[in-house]
Amino acid sequence: MKKQEYINLKKTNTMALIYKYYFEKFDSKKHKPLLSEQEFYTYIQMTSDLNQIAVKVLNHYDQYYSVTTIFDKEGNVISYS
Repeated sequence: MKKQEYINLKKTNTMALIYKYYFEKFDSKKHKPLLSEQEFYTYIQMTSDLNQIAVKVLNHYDQYYSVTTIFDKEGNVISYS
């Protein structure tokens, strides 16, 4: 995934980013089986807090791609750079 693809997904589809993170970190020697996207979403919603996971994943990719979020004075996102 490239930086621009990450920014587009951050704006439009955080769930896809969470699955990409899972897929990227999946180790077939330690984990079995690799879940499909639908199976993953079902499982993760039963076992975890999606908001906490989303924050962790977004922080990870923000640091990895050096993405800065620009806010207006009311706290609304203006853009990502």
